[in-house]
Amino acid sequence: MTSNPQIGAARFGTCGDVLLKKTASRDWRGHPLATSAVLLELLERAAAGANHFSRAERVLATACEFWAAAKNRTLREYLGDTAIDKLQAAEVSFAAIGLVNIVPILLLGRIDLTQVNPPVSLHKVAGGIEEALSRTTEPVDELIADFACEQTWVILI
Repeated sequence: MTSNPQIGAARFGTCGDVLLKKTASRDWRGHPLATSAVLLELLERAAAGANHFSRAERVLATACEFWAAAKNRTLREYLGDTAIDKLQAAEVSFAAIGLVNIVPILLLGRIDLTQVNPPVSLHKVAGGIEEALSRTTEPVDELIADFACEQTWVILI
């Protein structure tokens, strides 16, 4: 991701610090520092005109966007007119990260939008997903941070 070894080394140290200081708080305050550091670099590359991102980078960005929208209760707005595609992309991303309990929640939401007659409203589906995700016992932030750190470490080797 980066050609500057000092930045990479600093990020790896940050990843280690975050992993050692996992929070038990139920109030979501944003992505952990490790995740934010990797996302910032991705956003900077995108802003600079980069358009080639690895599968792992796309997985991370998709999972982070979706999780932030769900935790901030803005999932309906995030999903918008491309809800089915975004739900499917999030399913793939969370599965790649290893968040196996999240995937069925998203799949059921997608089924409600596509296979129920009449389809359930996006407002109701998004609210249901947000509620289900708020009750998950999976350490979502930690596993996303672990994934971000693993991807950074692979790039640094």
